[in-house]
Amino acid sequence: MKKYWEILRNYKNLLISPFLVLIMILYETAQPMFMAHIVDNGVMQGDLSYILRTGLYMVLTAFLSLAVSIGNIYISSYTGIGFGTDLRRTLFAKIQQLAFLDIDRFTPASLITRLTNDITKIQMVILMSMRMLLRSPLMLVTALFFVLRINRDLGWILAVSIPVLAISLYFILSRGFPYFIRVQERVDRLNEVVRENLINIRVVKSFVREDFESKKLTTKVKIYVIL
Repeated sequence: MKKYWEILRNYKNLLISPFLVLIMILYETAQPMFMAHIVDNGVMQGDLSYILRTGLYMVLTAFLSLAVSIGNIYISSYTGIGFGTDLRRTLFAKIQQLAFLDIDRFTPASLITRLTNDITKIQMVILMSMRMLLRSPLMLVTALFFVLRINRDLGWILAVSIPVLAISLYFILSRGFPYFIRVQERVDRLNEVVRENLINIRVVKSFVREDFESKKLTTKVKIYVIL
């Protein structure tokens, strides 16, 4: 984790993302409040000018939210891709410096998986964290604030549903994490089969064993990929 933070410190735009997410959420959660005002003060009172004026505010808010969202997507994408590139370069340099004893501890397929598949997953975690991980808690807080302002009785519904959702999420993660480890191990094995075939492709073609190797790979995929 220390190495991750050292790489992320090179991307100062990361600090802007939480503010953009907060602004975007405030704009989005304000829409129901505008709608409530339109119904209470516009429709019920028959005030057409108030309806048009508040509707204009809603349109402007939607456009501002869209602009802020695009800015956050650009920053998160730039940071995620740059982080993945730097991490992959750092890991490759580390592999070059390993002693023979350390290299023997890892199979080539395992190293390939770490340089490609694993780093891609970490890169996606960084990217999605800047979008969804920040967005969800802030959305919960702001939505709860606006719900209580509109109708306090609705707050009891959230008070019951949030703990249920948290328990369900914990159960899903606790059950899914062992499967994630199994998938990673099987991807390593599958990469070993593919690597062996590609390295010896000239031998395979010389002995006309393409069909045999295709069936072999299909069998391995069924064994390693299907849980």
